[in-house]
Amino acid sequence: MISDISTAAFASPLTVAGDAPSTRRPERLTVYGAEWCRDCRRSKAVLDVRRVDYVYVDLVAEPARADEAEALTGRKQIPVLVFPDGEHLVEPTNAELCEKLDRAGL
Repeated sequence: MISDISTAAFASPLTVAGDAPSTRRPERLTVYGAEWCRDCRRSKAVLDVRRVDYVYVDLVAEPARADEAEALTGRKQIPVLVFPDGEHLVEPTNAELCEKLDRAGL
């Protein structure tokens, strides 16, 4: 967990993982990133604070999967967050990520 951010700002007013399941809510999202990337760590911290279930693809451990992320977005930047509804975010700010999570009910 990153200690230089306030986690209260990212807490969801909506339901979190472990609550009663909803049929309209995506179950998982995929995050493409690397531990050396500050933006990747920051985005993961937001997801962790909100208790969002996600698959993390470590592009250092699996460099060939970077092509996957680029094919989805047309960009080489990370992090890439791909939501089950087909939307994706590339290098989102905390506000952009929280807005998308709220729209997705996460």
